[in-house]
Amino acid sequence: MKDAAIIKIEKRDQCGSNANRRLRKTGYLPGNIFSKGTESIAIQVNKSELRKKISELGRNAVFTLDMSGEKNNLSAIIKEIQISPRGEVLHVDFQQVSLSQEIKTDVIVKIVGEEALEAQKLILTHQMDSVSVKGLPQDIPESIDIDVSKLHAGSVITVGDITLPKGIISENSPEHIILTINQSKIRTTDDEGDEDIA
Repeated sequence: MKDAAIIKIEKRDQCGSNANRRLRKTGYLPGNIFSKGTESIAIQVNKSELRKKISELGRNAVFTLDMSGEKNNLSAIIKEIQISPRGEVLHVDFQQVSLSQEIKTDVIVKIVGEEALEAQKLILTHQMDSVSVKGLPQDIPESIDIDVSKLHAGSVITVGDITLPKGIISENSPEHIILTINQSKIRTTDDEGDEDIA
């Protein structure tokens, strides 16, 4: 189980594009907290603090939102982060969760050992960049790591081949292909051409 990280937040009184731009200039991000059956709450969060927490615990971590002026903290996961074409973080949305209720989310696929394929001139083709899973929010992994260093041409990895943490199940069909390994089609020839070959 992952430790929840406390993130201090404040309610946001002013909304709109101009207000959000002014907020970002002060080092804060506009955001919202969504909760089933209730209206969303407009908030602001320190940009540097949020980046640090994500770096430490990962995008799929369960965070404890400590809202100024409120007695009770909220458990939440990051629902969406909006990023500009230049890579600037513009907005963050949280989804309130219960640690006793399962959620559905997508977990990215992380490839390990790809350099071994390059050495063999093998080509890795992604069919799926993420896998849909269901489980308790605190048990959701940050990524699904697949080691391809010992695979060979013709290898196929499906959803059914991956190992998920205890309590986590995939929402995708086991037959869905995540990646394939193929031989490179590039052929090398002698610099002097085929005419010199006896």
